[in-house]
Amino acid sequence: MIRSTLALLLALVFCACAPSPKTDEAPDTTPPGAAGELSYPSIDFDRLVYLWENATYMDATFYTLPISINQSELNQIRQTIATVGEDALILPATCKATGHIWFQVNGINVEEADIYFSSGCVGYVWYEEGKPAYSNQMTEGGINFYNNIINSVQQQTGQ
Repeated sequence: MIRSTLALLLALVFCACAPSPKTDEAPDTTPPGAAGELSYPSIDFDRLVYLWENATYMDATFYTLPISINQSELNQIRQTIATVGEDALILPATCKATGHIWFQVNGINVEEADIYFSSGCVGYVWYEEGKPAYSNQMTEGGINFYNNIINSVQQQTGQ
């Protein structure tokens, strides 16, 4: 019953995707691939359910912000997982990663992704065996989450 409820909740969360926000430029970390657009399939839903049920730690670093995000409370980690949209992300080859995120279960990295958060480039590119393999758009809640972080840092640093 709990697993069914959890799967339904994640499915509902994945239904909300939004347009790209306008943020500062990302560093020069162009994703691999040919000119044009990069496309990877969406990460397997069961992998996200596994994180939802088992993640014990999340860490995200940003390339142009003087902060990182660390979460060790399951509800906080779930809020971050809920920012992963259902649909695959199609990235222009000119997009640059804004940061990187890791999810752990009992001290072991089990999932990691690049975070894309700039105009026309909003979502996650997930890694498998050290290489980009999957992608997902970001939900409206995720866009709000990262915008809040960026605005807070800009206010604190006077930028």
